[in-house]
Amino acid sequence: MQQFRRSGQRDDRRRRVLNESLLTPAEEAGPARRRRRSARYVRLHKSLHYGDATFLDEQPRLTDFVPISLVAYGVLLILGLAIIAGLEALYYWMPQWAATTTDGRIESFDLDGEGSLAVWFSSMVLFTTAVASVVVLYVRQYRTDDYQGRYRIWLWAALCWLVMSLDETASLHEGFKELMALATGTRIVGDGSLWWVIPYFFALGAIGTRLLVDVRECRLSAGMMISAAACYGLAVLAQLGWILPETGARGVMVEEGAEMTGSWLLLLAVLLYARHVVLDAEGYLAERSEATAEPDPARLEAESEAKAEAPAADDAETRSIKIHPPHGVPRPLRAKPVEERPRKPVESPSPVARTPERPIPSEEEGEEGDDDDESSSTEGIDPTLSRAERRAMRKRLKRQQRQQKRLAG
Repeated sequence: MQQFRRSGQRDDRRRRVLNESLLTPAEEAGPARRRRRSARYVRLHKSLHYGDATFLDEQPRLTDFVPISLVAYGVLLILGLAIIAGLEALYYWMPQWAATTTDGRIESFDLDGEGSLAVWFSSMVLFTTAVASVVVLYVRQYRTDDYQGRYRIWLWAALCWLVMSLDETASLHEGFKELMALATGTRIVGDGSLWWVIPYFFALGAIGTRLLVDVRECRLSAGMMISAAACYGLAVLAQLGWILPETGARGVMVEEGAEMTGSWLLLLAVLLYARHVVLDAEGYLAERSEATAEPDPARLEAESEAKAEAPAADDAETRSIKIHPPHGVPRPLRAKPVEERPRKPVESPSPVARTPERPIPSEEEGEEGDDDDESSSTEGIDPTLSRAERRAMRKRLKRQQRQQKRLAG
């Protein structure tokens, strides 16, 4: 029997919570949730400002913020690309407008700066991606066939996107690059950007591969994730100067534009998978089974060839198969029927038989009459008794008769 690696109490708790959520009626879910939220506090009276606060049960859930319509995702894609194009245009026209400034540049439009609109946009997109990953984790943890706990990869993904969002704002990769260059005394290649590219490559490669395996059921999400990885790769190549070297503003526009596009596509990929798991949990996705799936022509051809080449089934294959009981389990024993001997009705029992039991004499006195004839008086003895029982009854009657004689004498 195949054994699945479980995670102990966590899997049991997830299944118990899922059963409770399925068995709890819909009308009781809201008040129960409100009671759990306010269990630490004692309700003194009805609020003067909010009344019974029944509106709290009607507040939108976290999953309600996930777009369901595919048209909304198309609008989001176009909107994100338009924002990126606008930031690129502002950077392109910045030298013309910077001539009127004192320092000759506008920090808000500078794509290569640290306090620009592009940095804020990338940071907010990555933070929203982390929140969307938490939504996926919140729903995926209740999947009943996830015995190995693969949903936990979304927690690591959320942490990764959060670190990337912080890196966009605080330039952590630049500080790490300078620290490694100072500690090792070498920058490896160019300005030393390879020091932060290598950790990012392994971390994003490991997490991205696991995510890609998990989102393979949603093709749109998988496609968006692959496109985001391609954009990030293009941005890294531009950062290292392997494409468009020494092109100045054009290289910066390619690098930052590819990075912002990759972040936006990553957000759409996570949102699309969040939509997928929400619809799957609510039962709106059609299950793809072998009966409804389209037949594979190659598979059908291989099966037909195998049937044609297989020999005719012999008698041994057509015989019935004997199924043995499980090993280690004893076979049930058949109970033998007990034969009942017919009993003869007793017409009138002897008064001696109904005589109350008297003290039995000692063994020495009882052995005096053991040698008497067995065919002595059998009056009052039930004939249906066995031979040993009749013999014991006769001895008992004899002891009683001797006792009566002694008392009379």
